[in-house]
Amino acid sequence: MLIEKSQELIELSQRKNALQNYANNLQGFQTREEQISDFVTDIQLIVQAVKAFREKGISNITLDKKLDDLLNFIIHAEENFRKTPDWIIDTENFNAKILKKGIDNLTKTLEQQLSTNWQIYLSQNMPSTNHEMLNLLSKVQAFTHNVQRIQRLDKEIKQVIYPKNTQELELAQTRIEELKGCWNSLSSDEVPESVLCLLRAAANQGASLNLLTPEVLNWVNIYGIADSLKIRLI
Repeated sequence: MLIEKSQELIELSQRKNALQNYANNLQGFQTREEQISDFVTDIQLIVQAVKAFREKGISNITLDKKLDDLLNFIIHAEENFRKTPDWIIDTENFNAKILKKGIDNLTKTLEQQLSTNWQIYLSQNMPSTNHEMLNLLSKVQAFTHNVQRIQRLDKEIKQVIYPKNTQELELAQTRIEELKGCWNSLSSDEVPESVLCLLRAAANQGASLNLLTPEVLNWVNIYGIADSLKIRLI
């Protein structure tokens, strides 16, 4: 009986010590959890953008040593945490500043690449919106509404550094198509069809030289937009 009671006392003592140890470390675990959660939130935002770009096939993202270093740090921390949970609350073992710096560096690299990729995409898919020419075209009453829509859409698209997720990317693509539609729907009884053909072509891949007929040349000179047109030799 005495031996049994002694064993129970030992077990209670051990349990008390374990609970006391847990209580002492609880604040440390909570602090570390909050830090890591904040870091994960930061990187998740940029990951959404990268994923959206890749899904649409417009990504050319390249990752260098920054990603390898970050992954190695995380793998090392995860392995040690699984073996000894207390490991992660020791600042000598787990340096949150290193993790934060790694995520910040990776995020900066990805943001730069996303921005560059987006500008390339816009240059390849957006109509050429020459505001000087638009201001002149707006003087033709029949063009006023379309010109205003073109200017609004162009501003909305270009003010986005890069879409942050699939929804923003799809919205931008929709606006680009709407912008193209505005250019293609330019129409007016006041403007010869040959001039309209030139204006539509100039807004996209550039008008070929054969579209610059005497009638067209006379019209663009009258309205003073000759210097604003993009003309291809072939």
